[in-house]
Amino acid sequence: MHEYTSTSGRRVVGVLIHPTHMRKTVLIFLVLPGYVACAQLTTDTVSFDTSYTLKEKKSPAILRAGLALGYIGATYYCYRKEDNHFQNESQEHKHPLKDAVARNLSPLGTAQTNWMALGATTGFAYLTRNTRLQHVVFVWAGSLLINDALTNKLKNSFQRYRPSTGKPFNSFDGNEGPGANRSFPSAHTSNAFTTATVFATLYKDKHWVPPLAYGLATMVGFSRVYDNAHWASDVMAGAAVGFLSAKTMILTDKWVGKKNIRLYPQVSKRSASMGMVKTF
Repeated sequence: MHEYTSTSGRRVVGVLIHPTHMRKTVLIFLVLPGYVACAQLTTDTVSFDTSYTLKEKKSPAILRAGLALGYIGATYYCYRKEDNHFQNESQEHKHPLKDAVARNLSPLGTAQTNWMALGATTGFAYLTRNTRLQHVVFVWAGSLLINDALTNKLKNSFQRYRPSTGKPFNSFDGNEGPGANRSFPSAHTSNAFTTATVFATLYKDKHWVPPLAYGLATMVGFSRVYDNAHWASDVMAGAAVGFLSAKTMILTDKWVGKKNIRLYPQVSKRSASMGMVKTF
């Protein structure tokens, strides 16, 4: 056991383990998009009829629970045994091509980029009278709101130190900290996976969409580790938060549709909210 003292004066106790096989960590990241895609297949199979109503075919609950537990276990394993080693490897093996990829893909995960993309897509959907895309941007907006709330709650609760601070991987301030350390989970990754899951689910009939969406989201996560801004387990947790945020909104949208309720996301420079209207 090792004990560390954070900048806020709190003592952080944890186990510092030095892994020896980089390939384990690489494997974790290589299977990330596949694991999420598999989770999507077992959560629901979504398609559209002529009125663009969601149809859902659920898989056995035990399979969904098994996938969820497996992913939690993989994330915890990454935290306990791979975070340190993967971070060291990513910083020791810099390359101009990797630098360029990280520099261009990392911005795709910012909240500003996702909301701007949503605004542009919304304008296009209504200008072209594309009713399917209009429904997608509505779900997308709600998903981003849910993701923002969940991600910020987790960041404030854990207040984990970023690798760039030089602190050990198991350094946390907890919810009593000053709010300066917000590494867990990765917001860039959760934003990217929120958007990816919305499009991968609602455009599931376009077979090229899911691999492209999840592939780009995974590369955003890679870039955050490569830039020394996050630990690998931050990225894995962010992917899960984004995935669940989108799925929650999709299921909510389906439920309220059956109840003759319409939800209207409302976003301003200083706040975000959700309006609700029920027809009788």
